[in-house]
Amino acid sequence: MTASLGQAGGGNESMQTGLERSGLPVTELRGALYRRAGVQVGMLRLDLTHPQISGNKWFKLLPLIRRLRAGERPRVLSFGGVWSNHLHALAWLGHQFGIETLGLVRGHPDQADTAMLQDARRWGMQIRFLDRATYRQRDQAEFRRWLSASWPDWEQLPEGGSSAAAVAGCREIWQQIVDPDWQQPDYVACAMGTGGTLAGLIAGKPARTRVIGVAALNLGEAGEAMVRRLLQQAGISDPGGWALDRGLHTPGYGRLPLGLAAFVDAFEQRHAVPLDPVYTVRLLATLQRRILTGQFAPGARILLIHSGGLQGRRGLEQRLRAGASAFHGPHPV
Repeated sequence: MTASLGQAGGGNESMQTGLERSGLPVTELRGALYRRAGVQVGMLRLDLTHPQISGNKWFKLLPLIRRLRAGERPRVLSFGGVWSNHLHALAWLGHQFGIETLGLVRGHPDQADTAMLQDARRWGMQIRFLDRATYRQRDQAEFRRWLSASWPDWEQLPEGGSSAAAVAGCREIWQQIVDPDWQQPDYVACAMGTGGTLAGLIAGKPARTRVIGVAALNLGEAGEAMVRRLLQQAGISDPGGWALDRGLHTPGYGRLPLGLAAFVDAFEQRHAVPLDPVYTVRLLATLQRRILTGQFAPGARILLIHSGGLQGRRGLEQRLRAGASAFHGPHPV
């Protein structure tokens, strides 16, 4: 499945997937763990939204997509790592609509190219590398002044695409749930990177639904602050009914513990749903921990958000295979 993700889209007709479709499927996950706990678990398949604009990135970029369809042609720059799903999606969008895009990438120009960077360059994105120390300053005022002076009249999207506009776009994820059995679940759970998707889900949630965010990194209290800030920037009053789960302490984005690699392998064999090894697998591992520790009452209906990210999996495929083979232990998926 992931082999086709690195290929360029087939023209404007491929832009007719995603928003215009009647909805996205919910895959019901069945297993002994869920059955014993008496809970029902479904997965909203954002990974099927679009072949190039991966999962939640479609919804984060939705306001920009609408502007491009209306005839606007901004020049857009943004930030990310060498496997960034966000930069990959932005580069493809620039290619389709003929706009200039620039990726400010954490790394060095003498390092080996990744498949993501190759895709982005093929689609016309300019790439400029920033060393790690410089990249960490990207939110500081002095860096922003340098950025505006170096690329005047360019629009700047934050890392990961999380912005007030992205919150509005991600709020529309709820409209893609056409199965009436899943439109008002007891819980919705979503992995969190930069917070835009989670904020959008909170903004659009039914009153009875509680939202659980799973931080892909150990953000501490900064994670909740990021979400609240995005809601405020989007002009949305915090409705409450949400929390960030900080119980899963794992290494950084590019690290893949053996247990998570084995979890991906076991889950895919059982459910035939491809996972990304950064976000969705951490979401599922957190769900498993919460079920095993009795945090869901029997009868609870839990909807998981598969946020896509499969193109980035190409950078961890070898480690996935090796890790799954080396791990010894149970994974009740």
